[in-house]
Amino acid sequence: MKKRIFFRADASFEIGYGHFIRSLALADMLKDNFDCVFFTCHPTYYQKQEMNKVCDFVVLDESTHYEVFLSHLHGDEIVVLDNYFFTTDYQRQIKAKGCHLVCIDDMHDKHYVADLVINHAIGVTDSDYSVEKYTQLCLGLSYALLRSPFMNKFSLRKVKNKYNLLIAFGGSDDFNLTLKYVEAVYEMSELNVIHVIVGDAYPWIENLNKIAQSNNRIKIYSNISAEKVADLMSDSDFAIFPASTLLWEGIFTGLHIIYGYYIDNQKVICSQVGSSDYYGLICIGNLCKYNADDIRTIFRKSLQSLPN
Repeated sequence: MKKRIFFRADASFEIGYGHFIRSLALADMLKDNFDCVFFTCHPTYYQKQEMNKVCDFVVLDESTHYEVFLSHLHGDEIVVLDNYFFTTDYQRQIKAKGCHLVCIDDMHDKHYVADLVINHAIGVTDSDYSVEKYTQLCLGLSYALLRSPFMNKFSLRKVKNKYNLLIAFGGSDDFNLTLKYVEAVYEMSELNVIHVIVGDAYPWIENLNKIAQSNNRIKIYSNISAEKVADLMSDSDFAIFPASTLLWEGIFTGLHIIYGYYIDNQKVICSQVGSSDYYGLICIGNLCKYNADDIRTIFRKSLQSLPN
């Protein structure tokens, strides 16, 4: 009988999709050797589709999810937690059940009693963490929690006359940066195609569609599979991303990426990773502060980073 792994992560417009995507990626890696079950609150149709491809899932109610999830534990499971609201005390409650505990983290803002902590960000070190003596740390891109379509998509980009650009701000885009950045670049002569990915909870899709209707270079995608996202990354030369799961996926496809933050956990990643010629990264900090002229200037400067 296979050992059971219970994954606990959510996605929504408010918290984004990163926790859900990377936890499900780990479940996909382990599903052949373990009995995996995904526990989540208020999943959308898209999320249900993605979970059905990987493993069984259990829907939790947001008002009772802490207690109900604990009630499912018998002590012989491995539990994987991925969200910032799982406190040290909640970790202890899971450990008290007798379970082995894994935490996926990118904030290192609390003490961990987990058996294993995974953080696949560049630049993070053991000294960033407060953990128990028995806790093992898996840090850096060697432990990247990526969906399988991104694993074999790497290719080098060269100088061209025109470039394909990919713009995506994840499943959550509270400040509607997608529209702001599309409006800033869509008339640039250096661009050939502008691929734009939005999440299923993106509320400004009609405004975006209006721009796309007047410019056939803009291609909009919503609720697309990991395979399609990987294909779009491979078809693009540059990307504009937040410091999220998209960043790591883009690195593994060889994209040149302009990135920054608009929420606190992304700010932490920016401070750790920064800009990197080796990885093709240009960190611009606060994504909300730039106007259209700034965005065009940043993109034109980034063209100079491409190898001849």
